[in-house]
Amino acid sequence: MGTIADAYESGGQKAKEGTFSNLVMLARVDGIVDEAEIALLKRVAQRLSLSPEQAKEIMNHPEGHPMIPPVEKEERFERLIQFIQMAFVDGVVDTKEQSLIIKYGVALGYSDEDAHTFTITILNRIKDGLDSEAILKELM
Repeated sequence: MGTIADAYESGGQKAKEGTFSNLVMLARVDGIVDEAEIALLKRVAQRLSLSPEQAKEIMNHPEGHPMIPPVEKEERFERLIQFIQMAFVDGVVDTKEQSLIIKYGVALGYSDEDAHTFTITILNRIKDGLDSEAILKELM
């Protein structure tokens, strides 16, 4: 039996894996995972402290890692921004990607209407050249 710290750490790891798997599914939803998406996934995997083996396993089987939504408002916005950045990394957010982002927004705790509104707002700010930090400040 593990300690509380072990349980917290494994829960944190599961949340990281869930985040990464959501990004993988978003990259795949249009049927093509291009070089820009792969590069972004690699950077995110490193930021999340996922080993290359973990990242590869999740990329091959993303459906096995459920989303664990963050509790904090700021973290939920950060996650939504990440999803939209992944969808827009190739310069286009198609209807399948937008629908999946809204679904993820609802899973993060937003209403369907708010998820849609935030998605459009964040996408427009990304198109305007704002970085994650500036977008987050605006949303908070």
